[in-house]
Amino acid sequence: MTNGTVLVEEGLRAQAADLLEGAPDPARLEFALTAGGGSAIAVTPELNSFLVQVLRGLARGRVSVTTLPDEVTTTVAAELVGVSRPTLMKLVRSGELPSRQVGSHTRLATGDVLALRRRRAQARREALEALRDLDDEL
Repeated sequence: MTNGTVLVEEGLRAQAADLLEGAPDPARLEFALTAGGGSAIAVTPELNSFLVQVLRGLARGRVSVTTLPDEVTTTVAAELVGVSRPTLMKLVRSGELPSRQVGSHTRLATGDVLALRRRRAQARREALEALRDLDDEL
């Protein structure tokens, strides 16, 4: 590791590909960590999902991991939330998503954008569950 960059050799990439190919159900991989002495360390679902995505990227030969900045542009925010930029700007104007102006540019706190993303995902899950319940009733 140099300056936070991990260099990956071809052998490691091949190991990742072999691991995924050999998994009975690659869509349901779960990581298990143990400390010296064999005691288990819990891996949260979010961290497990992240690690699986890194493993898949490594197997394909392309992976880049970075942190998000404290603030993002409206274009980046729209991509993170999964909406168009005009839709994102409507959310900003309505007050659903806080923002600040830097000259003529709008900047959004990454934490606020990710919180909106989580709320929208939860609302979608609840709507899907309501549809399932309705389908069961019919």
